[in-house]
Amino acid sequence: MDLYPLSSRQKDPYGFSRSPKHVVAIALRIKGELRVDALKGALDDVVERQEALRTRLHYDETDGAVGSLEVLPPMPVPLAVRDIPATPDRSRDDVAVDLLHELTEDSMSFMDTPSLRATLHRFDDQDAVLTILSHHLFNDGWSAGILRREVAACYRARVTGKPHALPTPVPYREYTAWEQDFLRSEKAEAARRYWKDKLAGAEMYAMPTDRPYNPETQSPRSEVRTFEIDPGTLAKVTASAAAHRCSIWHVFLAAYMVLAERVSGQSDITVLTVNSGRPSREFYDTIGFFANLVPVRLESGDCETFLDVMLSARKASADAQQHQLPLESILELYPTLMNPSGDPMALPVGFNYQSSPADHEDTEFTTSVESVTPPEEEPTSFRRGVFIWTFLAVPGGDFRCVVEYEPDAVDAGTVDGWGADFIDLVLAMTDQPDQAWNRR
Repeated sequence: MDLYPLSSRQKDPYGFSRSPKHVVAIALRIKGELRVDALKGALDDVVERQEALRTRLHYDETDGAVGSLEVLPPMPVPLAVRDIPATPDRSRDDVAVDLLHELTEDSMSFMDTPSLRATLHRFDDQDAVLTILSHHLFNDGWSAGILRREVAACYRARVTGKPHALPTPVPYREYTAWEQDFLRSEKAEAARRYWKDKLAGAEMYAMPTDRPYNPETQSPRSEVRTFEIDPGTLAKVTASAAAHRCSIWHVFLAAYMVLAERVSGQSDITVLTVNSGRPSREFYDTIGFFANLVPVRLESGDCETFLDVMLSARKASADAQQHQLPLESILELYPTLMNPSGDPMALPVGFNYQSSPADHEDTEFTTSVESVTPPEEEPTSFRRGVFIWTFLAVPGGDFRCVVEYEPDAVDAGTVDGWGADFIDLVLAMTDQPDQAWNRR
């Protein structure tokens, strides 16, 4: 059999990424006539097109950082079909959200092939919910959008008999080969020099907790608090940022810089951010695990105004992206970067910015197809002992700042205070960019 190198994202020295809880879940509400045979065939078509979904990973028995990937021949996708009984006390919208919650709690072995499990839940012949589960080692947030688009196009092609116009995806194994070459290049060496200098003396910022965190006594699940910005205000924030050649992401980073200083007195912090990890457009249509964790060192000590802080955040973020390396390569330079002080009264922070897929025509394959969106966010990460700040744009223009935290270590009221202050800082940067940033 032909074996190819693992990508940096698939290396797993501690067994964390191989967890059966490390999954990507998609739930689509589908209205209109739907042919089950064509849907089944469309899923099979996608697996044939996208090698990552029919790949098996082989790890060394003693070192998860060593291994290979094996691309398997095309194979059928399991598609279960079940009818949903009427529930007088629950609307169909509520049931659709329940199905999404059940899916995010589901598990899947990274050894399952294909890495795609689908169920069509039918209210009736004109209304259904399609749920799709995949292991994160073969999928990520960007890939989920590709998956939805390809299922739609392949379904339409089977129903109409007309070929789809999807671009031919570059196989994921070609990305792993590209990465091997890149890591031996001068560009990668220059990035190493950048990080060695940039992260000298740095450690991951940790938010203070109300009580010591003890993994042995943690609650069954982490919890979330959600803070919202209405569409009109979000448009105002976006326009204000653009006027200063910044993005809304830079505003969020800047607001967090100020919040961190207010909470802990630190004006030099390093946080982990999530990046798409796709090095060029040639991989934009490829399903696979590309998403990378990129540290950003934020320093506000020389800043005087909110605008100064925002511009500092812009430069720090842009520099980090320009010198992007796999996180494992950065940790080779600074092995202790991810272990803040070991203080049980502080937990590390991660940042993520997501845009839910819009209801574009190219993702519809019947009368109406919409992503199932819960009215309130629930915990989605199986990683424990961290604060995860997720900035989420949802269909309809609403915006949510979601903070996932450990309830045994932090009170909900504490997180509520942080969230309220964060939103106030975002609005202050929009309305008064020239105000002194450290004025209480």
